[in-house]
Amino acid sequence: MRSLIRADKSMVEDNFSKYANLYDKYADIQCLAAKELISKSPDQNIRNILDVGCGTGSYTLLLRKKYNLAHIKAVDISRDMVDVARTKFEKGGIEFIVADAEEIEFTGEFDLITSNAAFQWFNDPGSFLAGYKNALREEGSILFSTFGPLTFRELSLSVKDALGKDIRISSDGFPGKEELAGMMKDLFRKSAVEETVIKKKYVSLEELLRHIKYTGARGRGISGISLWRKTMLDRIEEAYMSNFGGIEASYQIFYCRASG
Repeated sequence: MRSLIRADKSMVEDNFSKYANLYDKYADIQCLAAKELISKSPDQNIRNILDVGCGTGSYTLLLRKKYNLAHIKAVDISRDMVDVARTKFEKGGIEFIVADAEEIEFTGEFDLITSNAAFQWFNDPGSFLAGYKNALREEGSILFSTFGPLTFRELSLSVKDALGKDIRISSDGFPGKEELAGMMKDLFRKSAVEETVIKKKYVSLEELLRHIKYTGARGRGISGISLWRKTMLDRIEEAYMSNFGGIEASYQIFYCRASG
């Protein structure tokens, strides 16, 4: 099993809250994942939905459009992100909850529990799945997207080359495909994991890190080291150019479904 870099939840909340007003501008990959995720969601018998890690509500909005008669509860750890999300629902209709999704409990009330690009921030994803299985109705299902450990692999390799092999970035500890599949197989009768990789080029290392910063993706830190000092940036960018000839980033995304 991959060794997780545990999230400092206060840091996660602070990172997302600090840049809540900029998140949508920079979260293009998360937006693509949301559109793909909603296309995989069930077509019928959905009356009660839980959206975990709703952020600024972009995925919640897709849920509302597809399931216009369903009751939706949307949970996020950041009050500032939820405040942004509320502005997208002028007529209300969404029950927003500000809380750590790993700390609250629901029982047997949802037809669909779903989450876009948030699962990787949970400290105990196996326990999270077990707990939320109890929140499903008998015929309910769980559907979520999550980033995998090959996300930012180019950055990870360049950081290690520049600063030392023992340095880890947050995505190094994200659950992999086999680990996710094993978690779900242990809990559900039916489960599946699909994988896709999106590659995106950036003008500079600074631009890539800006996208990471403004989408809150520093939630587990980088082995306690700040990459924002210019001397470190220069060393990492030099390693990046030597390894890849330019600044690009891989986004490994898993789409996970489970029921029964």
